[in-house]
Amino acid sequence: MEWLNYLLKVTACTALFYAFYHFYLQRLTFFSVNRAYLLGTLVLSFVIPALQLEVASSAVRSSSPKTLRTYTSSFTPAVNPGPVAQYSPVQADEQALAVDWQQVLWASYWLIAAVMLSIFAFQALQLLRHTRKVSQKIGRLRVVYKEEGFTNCSFLNYVFLNPHELSDEEMAVILHHENVHISRYHSVDKLIVATCKALLWFNPMIYLYDKALTQVHEYEADQETSTAVGSTSYANMLLAIAVRNNNPALAHSFVQNPLKGRIKMLFTNPSKTTRKFMYLAALPIGLALVWTFAVQVVYASLPVATQKQTESRTSAPKQTPLDRTETALKPVDPGKANLPAAVPFKELEVKKTVELTDTLWMLDYRKINRNAEVYIDGKLYDIDILTKISPSCMVSSSYDGKYKITTKDNKIEYATKIDRENALTRDKARASAKPYIRYTQKGQSGKRYDYIEITTKGGSGGGVSVDRGKKLLLIYEGKQYSERQFKALTNDQLIDRSMSFGSFNEADAELTAKYGKGYGAKIEISKPEDVSPADTTSIIK
Repeated sequence: MEWLNYLLKVTACTALFYAFYHFYLQRLTFFSVNRAYLLGTLVLSFVIPALQLEVASSAVRSSSPKTLRTYTSSFTPAVNPGPVAQYSPVQADEQALAVDWQQVLWASYWLIAAVMLSIFAFQALQLLRHTRKVSQKIGRLRVVYKEEGFTNCSFLNYVFLNPHELSDEEMAVILHHENVHISRYHSVDKLIVATCKALLWFNPMIYLYDKALTQVHEYEADQETSTAVGSTSYANMLLAIAVRNNNPALAHSFVQNPLKGRIKMLFTNPSKTTRKFMYLAALPIGLALVWTFAVQVVYASLPVATQKQTESRTSAPKQTPLDRTETALKPVDPGKANLPAAVPFKELEVKKTVELTDTLWMLDYRKINRNAEVYIDGKLYDIDILTKISPSCMVSSSYDGKYKITTKDNKIEYATKIDRENALTRDKARASAKPYIRYTQKGQSGKRYDYIEITTKGGSGGGVSVDRGKKLLLIYEGKQYSERQFKALTNDQLIDRSMSFGSFNEADAELTAKYGKGYGAKIEISKPEDVSPADTTSIIK
């Protein structure tokens, strides 16, 4: 739910920026600067979470001890899993009945946003509908005389007045006041805030922004108008015309309730010029938000040969194959890259302590021996490179005691913010320790997809990705299962089975005739004797 995270970050930005305005800036008489602050920080609140800034930092392994995490791997010989609980086949469209709550939430958000945009559009059309009857032109002002509905207000360069309720002097003052709104393009601010209110309708800060900006507009117009007619006379006129007009929110009403703050500001002494330095205090807030939401620190990992020139390594004592407790990193000698022979299969339980770095692993650390050698495009790297390399730059990888990776154009790319979020989502899903898990991932283009994994207690298994909106075909021993039934499979029902993960080929007439269309991928689990030699499978024991 990347979009929801983005909107929540925008909300956090608006909250901090507005809190600073409320407690330190709103009492200052620098109205134009306050207006610029409110508009600028509102725009920045949308921009900052959208930024993806990466700060590369060259670093070599530290000799300081790292966190030790312990897990237990259980190895048992293949046994007869016993009778398997039988489920009746299901119809192909049963999975389609599952509710995608993310899509429901996404649709609800845009539905409410569309309703609010429609309301603002209706208000704008309601105002513009009366602009065809211009009664008087005064420079850029277009005066429209009307007796009913919204009056004594302005929108864009149109001023709506009721001449029967106002004297000539009052009309002149109102025109002067509304001309300030028009000349300073206050209506543009209104349109910007209206759009932001539609996008952030759930955020209470946006309504406070709207109120504060409207207040600053009136302060600006009152300040200039009162200079021409006198503060006392102007305040008396505001009180005399103080009636509750049913004016649209997009319009600037001459009598903007409440009047107490406007009249109080008329008689407030101008703020000292030196107090403008208070606006500089907003810079640390902006930088902190950028660092929190936009900056991603990535660490370069140097090849082992280079690191050996810059740091000394401490060799750990040689251990026997059955002694799996590793408390220190063994030095890697590029000239002696052969690993010990494979441990004979025995019926035993081995406890293994693996040293992991604090950095998030981009690849599956469950299959990585801490002393394994990592070769990227034929060059030996420290194993910590697997916490920094982006999976998207990899063409292929294999692990047979040595991790061998081939990259696109022999170029290593650092993990992006999306890569790290994907890894966090993956590890969170795996924490459930269930044989069947499904979680959402996102490509670098922003397109989301689901990834489904099946893992036995021994750590073996596989996975497949499926596009959002596509169904997943699940077959167990020749029968189609629903996802609910597939999740109910136990470890005993998975061991000593062949697993096949792949895409669903709709061009296969026999397959589509049996299961239908609309599938993006399929997982098939069967007994080894039921699988033809041509199938791509993995036998799980």
